[in-house]
Amino acid sequence: MSHIPVSVIIAAGGSPDDFHACLESLRSTLGLRDEVVCVMPADRPELRAELRGQTWLRVVDATGPLPWADGLNATRHPIVVFLDGDVVLSAHWLDPVLEAFGDPSVVAAGPRVQHSYGPQQADPPEAAMESAAAFKAYAREWRQEHRGEFLDVDRLGPVCVAIRRDALMIAGGPSLDLPYDELSAQGRIVVAHAALVAHVGSPACGLRQPDPPADAPLLTASLIVKDEEDVLARCLVALRELADEIVVYDTGSTDRSVEIAREHGAKVVEGYWSDHFGDARSRCLQHCSGRWALWVDADEVFAGDARIVRDALRYSENSAFFATIDNREGHEGGAGSSTIYFPRMFRRVRGRIYGRLHEQVVDRITGRSLNGSLLPDLVLDHSGYTRLRGSLKNKAERNLRLATLAAEDVSGLTAVGNLARSQLGSGHYDECIETARRGLEEAQEHTHKVLFLKILADAYITVGRLAEANEIVEDLRKVANTAFTVGEHEVKLRFAEGDYERTLEIIADLPESGANDLLYGVGKGRFAGLQVDALSRLDRPQEAAYHLRRWLKEGQVPIPVARMAQVLGAADGSLAEVAELLPPQNVRGLLFSIAEAPPEAADELLEALWRRYPGEATVLTLAARVGRRVPLIRAMEWSARLRQHGFPDQCTLLALSADHRRTPRERTLAAAIALEMFHDETALPLLNDALTDVPDDLSAGVLEEIRILAPRVSASIELADA
Repeated sequence: MSHIPVSVIIAAGGSPDDFHACLESLRSTLGLRDEVVCVMPADRPELRAELRGQTWLRVVDATGPLPWADGLNATRHPIVVFLDGDVVLSAHWLDPVLEAFGDPSVVAAGPRVQHSYGPQQADPPEAAMESAAAFKAYAREWRQEHRGEFLDVDRLGPVCVAIRRDALMIAGGPSLDLPYDELSAQGRIVVAHAALVAHVGSPACGLRQPDPPADAPLLTASLIVKDEEDVLARCLVALRELADEIVVYDTGSTDRSVEIAREHGAKVVEGYWSDHFGDARSRCLQHCSGRWALWVDADEVFAGDARIVRDALRYSENSAFFATIDNREGHEGGAGSSTIYFPRMFRRVRGRIYGRLHEQVVDRITGRSLNGSLLPDLVLDHSGYTRLRGSLKNKAERNLRLATLAAEDVSGLTAVGNLARSQLGSGHYDECIETARRGLEEAQEHTHKVLFLKILADAYITVGRLAEANEIVEDLRKVANTAFTVGEHEVKLRFAEGDYERTLEIIADLPESGANDLLYGVGKGRFAGLQVDALSRLDRPQEAAYHLRRWLKEGQVPIPVARMAQVLGAADGSLAEVAELLPPQNVRGLLFSIAEAPPEAADELLEALWRRYPGEATVLTLAARVGRRVPLIRAMEWSARLRQHGFPDQCTLLALSADHRRTPRERTLAAAIALEMFHDETALPLLNDALTDVPDDLSAGVLEEIRILAPRVSASIELADA
């Protein structure tokens, strides 16, 4: 071979046959000046036997869990190739990889690799993997088809990669996953598409780390956060009995998130954000020590049985467990809820969290999904999809930006699907339809076809193109395997068409619970809001109120607060019923819905909740948010309650007086009352500011009101004027 000389470091691993195949396929691709070092673990004598007579390579003993470091010290060439010991290499695979280094700005390059993760990942057809001859023939055609193709990426995988030695040393040397962040700061990282490598990825591969010792913590809860002070405390409190260790990786909060995490005993890592959820979560995992890891979001609350979950972890041989994630969705929590089943609990050293957006747990080496089963008591209550939380976090636009970047990072229909979903969620409907149509044309797998049809159905319904939505729903009916997959769209479509009787019939025919073709849990409760609204529009108020009360008893908040007032009022009820009907454990979900409700309705419901749960901190927190919008007399009452229970900084009078959406008269009176009633000096600059904004023709009347409501403040004002 006539390429620049390289140092190849092999991490011995796999079965003896796999290791033998790796060595045989490598030897014929080497140049005369290339050097090869094989790092041999002490506990694999059967692999050492495969090296007898292999004089073309050197063997060094592994001294720790990182074979790359041992091998690097025994080599000398400027380009170093790291190679897992259970790969099969195609002819000339090294030439395109080394061709990339003809550009001095390239610091790392790698081939396409079967059973890897990220941009290197390749999926040869089954026929190509039936024999060594079939793979060689396929790889030869692949090389011809992709000759000269290079793609800039932000990282490569751990299985097969070439790196400039000097750049690697500047980056701090080899690490468990190789220091791609530090390498990318020095130059380009590229994939050489013409090179193709097959990877067995067996449990015995040389890159796998040993399980932590038996005396290590059983479970670590891992969170990444940024400006989550409104939800973080509830999340951490719920994790206390479940996790032995909580690690919070902060990506740049400007609120009290870091302080709250420390106050609740979490180990806090003050990190950074790189527009990549998977990377941030993986950096967090580096600080975890548990045998198992649970990935949690700050707006999720563990709602299962901690004892049962921990017992399952102690005795299971699984690599991962699926959690039940109950999502609250929509405006004011009023569009129902959905459930997804997702692998969130996994053996820490076996998994990684991968993906810029809609990240997932995968095998740390191969990128394949970890095997696992549903753990029924691993339940997370997620409020992040409510429109209130979405607006606070600006999730839709952020997700669109990350999905666009992810589609550039990694080819494949999963990235295209995530982009279409993000376009839909952020209101870019025309772009969503175009993306989903393109994905549908390319889709071969059942799940991809279902995904793009579902996205198109939602997009067409949202923009009112109902004829096209009907066509898509019929196409979906032809490929769907479950009633839910079609039913969830047909319900919304018939409601949009104004066919409320048919809407109710479809809801009645759906099972109480189940999963659609994409393994999202969907039940009648998903359509509780549409059911109540359909009955109301059919002028059946008693039935509408009956079903609303039934859903509330079951813990659902199916429609906005203002609509609940209308529905209950039409049946001779009131919002006060909501506080009585909703189970205590579901009150938190209701509280998320109050903040966007009209002030009168929000205040009425908060008052009912206060009577039922006096002194409850979550009620007071919502009162602080709503208080600046309520009438002045009610702001006074909530201010007194907040101060009495230790929340002076949340005083609704101060919030009202600082809110320039309120009239200068209201702001002035609020600040004066806060100063009079509570002697709070922070109200003084607010009072001065508000007084300045009072029009001259109203100032006499405002001062007279201050004399009545805040006589001492009034006297001070008059003295100052004199």
